Amino acid sequence: MSIQVTNLTKLYGTQAAVNNISFNINKGEIVGFLGPNGAGKSTTMKMITGYLQADGGNLQVCGLDVAGNAIAIKKKIGYLPE
Repeated sequence: MSIQVTNLTKLYGTQAAVNNISFNINKGEIVGFLGPNGAGKSTTMKMITGYLQADGGNLQVCGLDVAGNAIAIKKKIGYLPE
């Protein structure tokens, strides 16, 4: 499974919860997603898993665009928020 995030943005009103982030995670990589409270970690995970729509940028999981394939992506991954 690969994850490609390019210029991802999420706004709540005028407040940017996630502001123009980009990263790639390749199959087999182990990644830690760290940051202080309010940094946008949970919001980013919700966008990656298709539970929240991004306001800007591109997001692909397993080569599928999350915006148009959220149901298919949810079938491929498990997500257990705290």
